Order: sequence, then structure tokens, then C-alpha cells
Amino acid sequence: MNTVVLDTNVLLDRPVDQTLMSFNPCKVVIPLAVVSELDKFKGFDDSRGYCARQAIRFLDSLRPNLHNGVLLDSGHTVVVEINHLDVELPPSLVRDHTDTRILAITKGLQKTDAVSLITQDICVRIIADALSIPADNYVVERVDLDNLYTGWSELQIVDSEVQSLYEKGSFAPSSALIPNEYVKMKDTSGGSHLGRYCAGSGIIRPLAREPHAFGISPAENNIEQVFLLDALLDPDLHLVSVLGPAGTGKTLLALAAGLQQVINTRRYDKLVVTRELIPHGRDIGALPGTKEEKISAWMGAVYDNLQYLVRNFVTGKYDEKSNPAEKVKRFMEEGFIELEALTYIRGRSIPNQWIVVDEAQNLTKENIKTIITRAGKGTKIVVTGDIQQIDNCRLTSTNNGLVTLIDKFKGQDIYAHISLHRSERSKLAGLGVELLP
Repeated sequence: MNTVVLDTNVLLDRPVDQTLMSFNPCKVVIPLAVVSELDKFKGFDDSRGYCARQAIRFLDSLRPNLHNGVLLDSGHTVVVEINHLDVELPPSLVRDHTDTRILAITKGLQKTDAVSLITQDICVRIIADALSIPADNYVVERVDLDNLYTGWSELQIVDSEVQSLYEKGSFAPSSALIPNEYVKMKDTSGGSHLGRYCAGSGIIRPLAREPHAFGISPAENNIEQVFLLDALLDPDLHLVSVLGPAGTGKTLLALAAGLQQVINTRRYDKLVVTRELIPHGRDIGALPGTKEEKISAWMGAVYDNLQYLVRNFVTGKYDEKSNPAEKVKRFMEEGFIELEALTYIRGRSIPNQWIVVDEAQNLTKENIKTIITRAGKGTKIVVTGDIQQIDNCRLTSTNNGLVTLIDKFKGQDIYAHISLHRSERSKLAGLGVELLP
């Protein structure tokens, strides 16, 4: 039986039962130093604290035979290892350091077992290699970005299909398409037509011309924004994801479609905007004020977009003399708009609301699951993000919650996705995206 030695970061990555099941049946060694580190994390309020508590309770349930090894129904044997303290290591490694103790146990086990150290710590893997200790990274979900679903494709069509598209309102494509995949169709004369594949009926329907929401229309010649607005305004699509670099209009269009259907058509009761509160750069520490005042400091980009959208909104209560900031504040006071930190989403049930999850590239798969499982009847969730701007040091472009969602939900009949590529913010912003990847 193969043996794996787990570093602390592996047990903090996900609940311990999921960690174990990500390995084939084997001997799982947890160094005593790792247990001590779990104790330091158990009081954290984030996912690491949750996973640390789960791991500690799991190990406690296996007592009193942890030192000898406990065979689980899954075929895994779990051992808490305290031996191999006398293993010879280079003097440059601090003996009492947790990483050194983990390396010592792994090297000691090499004498009798086919062993591998599993750690997300790059430096530990490098040191292990220098000591001739097999070491592997722990990444369970890794999405292939080269084949990541973009949400739309191009299709060549013949004259009879063009005729059917406009006379009958649809045609059945010969190519295999994904449910709710958007298509740019090119005919034999060089014309182009936009549509969406409806999997239930197996047909492509043309898109409504010139979609708009709360005074916002797609940028000129930007078919990706046309596709996105169509998905946002379709009540039969309960989940829409948007991936794209800065300035492509992800948040602006998501908010515009939300305001359109909350304020104008009253399809939804409230627009809720949430995001993970992760600083870009050095953290400035705790912020003063109420919960709303604390959150507002993190929602500057959202406020900017909301104020831009309501600048021309005029009714009896919102006259032309009101500035955009006053209009946004009034909408919030009347309950049409709510800004919420992701921390406060867990445990809620949210019916008939429009939820925008901004900066989702900083969310884990578990964070995304928490949000989606909050959706009550009639609720629509829009998830936006840019995998070039990940601030969560535990995530990469291939394992964050946004790309995992795109990969897992592709093909569901209530889901659509669009990847945006063209920056519309300014020429300077576009060059920044292009020249500073």
C-alpha cells in the first residue's frame, strides 16, 4: 500500500472527508506537527478555520488507535506519526520548524514505505526534491483554460437556413451545440446573424434586435455584449456567468440588467451585490463604522457603476436636481438595492432577487456553492470575474470558483455563460489589458 504524508495546507484546502477521497486507498500519515498547526487555525472564521475544525473532530473520532493506524471503510488507513525524530537532515534546516519535522517524517518513512509528501507549499516541494523525497502538489480541481467554455461559437449556414431563421423564427442546426450556447452565423453572401441554441427543442432562435437595459446598450460591434445582455434579460436563465478582463463591461451590464428588472419592470424585488472582501495590496486594517459603512469601502467600483447608471434616471421622486449619489442612496433606503459582504450570505434564503456576485475569481468552489444554494424561488444569480486579477493567495487561474462554476454548469438548461474580450472602458485601459497580462 502506498503512503502519503499530508502537509497542513492540504487539510485546510477542503473538508477532510473530501481530502481523503481524492486519494486512492492508501496509508495517510498526518505528522504530529500538522495536528499542532491545525490547532492554530481552528479559531479562524474563514474556510481554513472550518476545515481545521473538521479535521480535528475527524481525528478525535479515530482515537485511541491513531498511533497504530485506523482502517476506514473507504480503504484508507489514517496514522498520526510522531517517530523519525532522529532522521539526519542538513543543519541549515531549523530542527523545530514544522516543515522540517514533516520532511523528517517523510524521509524516515522512505526506508520502509513507498512514500510521497503532499503539499501546496512550493518551497517545501523544492527542499523535498533536494533531499530526494518524492513530493507532489495538491490540486484536485484544475480547469483546462485552453478549453474553457466561452459561451458562443461561429457557425456557417446556408441560404435555406437563413430563410427558416427569419420566416419560421428558428432552424435546426446540423452541428452539435451546447444548451444556451450563443452563435454568430455567417451565410454564403457574407452576412452575419446572431442566435441562441435552445436544447429542449433542438433549434436556434434569432436574438432580439438592439437589446438594452436601464439606458445601456451593447458597445458598437461588440457581439459578446449583445449575447450577455440577452442572457441577463432572459428570466428562464437563472444563472449567468461572465468572464473577462478589466473594462469589458461585466459589472456595468450586470447592474444595468438588474436595475432594469428591479426598478422598471419589477420582475425582481431587490438587487443584491456581494463580493469577497479581499484587499488588493497591503491591508489597511479594520475599518470604523457600521456594517454598511465598512462594506461601502470595498464596494467603490459598484458605487461608481450604480451612479453612472442612475445619472439620468428621473421620476417624481428622483428629479433632475438629485445627484447620482443621492439617487443611489435613495434606492438603497427604499430597499431596491442592497450591498452585502459574502460573510453574511451563509444561512440566508434569498427568493425573487437579482444577485450579482462581483470579483468571483477570488472565491473558492465552496464559496460559490454557498452563494448558489442561497437562491430561493424566482432568484437570478449573475457571477462576474477576471482571472487575471486574483487577490486570494490560495487560488490560481485554474482552480478558483469562477472557472470551476463555468466548467461544471456548462450544458445546464438554466445556465448561460459569456466570455468578454474587448475592453470598452478606454483606449488606455485596453492597452493595459493587452500589454500587461
